[in-house]
Amino acid sequence: MGRNLKRLLTILLPFALPAATVAQPLGPKPTLHTPDVIAPAVLPYLACLYAERGLPLLRAADGTQVAYDKSGSSCSAARARAIADASKLLEGKPAPDGLSAAVFIEHTLADMDDYVASLPVTTGQTSQGQSAVIGIPVTIEDEVQPAYARYDDCLKTQVSGTPVTAATIMAKFREAMTICTSVREFAVAEATKALVAKGWDEATRARAAANTFAKVDESWLAMGRQYQRQLLLPKEARAATGQPPAKHKAKH
Repeated sequence: MGRNLKRLLTILLPFALPAATVAQPLGPKPTLHTPDVIAPAVLPYLACLYAERGLPLLRAADGTQVAYDKSGSSCSAARARAIADASKLLEGKPAPDGLSAAVFIEHTLADMDDYVASLPVTTGQTSQGQSAVIGIPVTIEDEVQPAYARYDDCLKTQVSGTPVTAATIMAKFREAMTICTSVREFAVAEATKALVAKGWDEATRARAAANTFAKVDESWLAMGRQYQRQLLLPKEARAATGQPPAKHKAKH
């Protein structure tokens, strides 16, 4: 995509899971950049892909869930709607990178397909028979990414290398949030400043930044609960997935 594009960044927050799972311990988080120019049209398709994995797609700026076309048994209807709506948004405008509108839209949707397919998963399944994804996806503005990364790094630093059990993991996650309070406050302030690039007034920027980090906190705790459920798996299930029988130490 062209460098001059503004984009939405969809983040997933993976944590250290037992060795046999797909997730990389506290590793790089999968990211997806969605071009602003067609984001309103294509994000519902991404929301459908997430729903098939048992997850909502949330707008961090206000916490609302992205709605999508639920007709049919798969995301084919949502994809067709995304193509039609994105095509309308590009009418009379040159598509980025010198591509035709159709190719640009198809590349964007294919990126979404590949991204969702690459997400770390647990050994469980959703009601649709899909593997359950680790973490809670949140859509944030690109301008907020540097501030978010600092807070995310702080949280992960606090739990890295720490022995955890099902009984202690949530306390450790909450402790990390407490330790990183000042980093979070600075990140919210920096995000508020960065969002001036959107042309928003100060009140709107402050509200969006506060809501974004509130959703990041929710995602962090939700991830801890997912990890706790993995640690609570019966011994036989752990053996089948290569998980340790008692304790697991988070690693970078």
